[in-house]
Amino acid sequence: MRSLLTLSFILISLCASAQDWTVQSYANYNESTYHNIAALHEAIDFNSVNFPLLQAAIFYATNEERKKAKLAPFKFRSEIENVASGHAQDMVKYGFYSHTSRIRIKRTVQDRFHLEGLNPQYYAENICSTYGLQYQTGRKVNPPYPSGVFTYARTSKREVIPPHTYLTFAKSVVKLWMDSPGHRQNILNPQFNSLGCGARLYLEKSAYNMPYFMVVQNFGSL
Repeated sequence: MRSLLTLSFILISLCASAQDWTVQSYANYNESTYHNIAALHEAIDFNSVNFPLLQAAIFYATNEERKKAKLAPFKFRSEIENVASGHAQDMVKYGFYSHTSRIRIKRTVQDRFHLEGLNPQYYAENICSTYGLQYQTGRKVNPPYPSGVFTYARTSKREVIPPHTYLTFAKSVVKLWMDSPGHRQNILNPQFNSLGCGARLYLEKSAYNMPYFMVVQNFGSL
């Protein structure tokens, strides 16, 4: 099961792994060169996810879509990444899926921006919940017990469902957003110039505890 939610505001503010990825690493790559990062092509180890690298992959995959549309690429802002990763973490920790947080001081997207000292004129948020495996939607899955390996049901051979690599996951989640009009509108909105992405792992109880990710994009005009 995959699900998407989008929230966008056009508001005038009341006040004018192998790869050790850091904030500084964003200066070394762009949407055309990030494929050269070797670690992006490694399978995700769900026991030890490199979240900074995964978030960077989603950032660059999003900018690929901006480039295709002949729009300026988003600038990376660490404060916006904090907004996005914090909301992804809260959704996993507190068991909700919404643009409205269960944490009082983080209730709205604007609240979450303000906590990072940001007050953008325009802002938006995309969220998604989707598989960490390269699962083919609609196919039945065997319970993974006791091996822990997920396989497709009703096949003549043991067809294993492989984990995503960092790159294939990033491209798959951006494709989900691009295939949804509201999410696509946020990604291609020329009024937004800054982006931060967040992702956190959880186990989906309705799918035999298959590894899933909560993913968040936050956009701003900064």
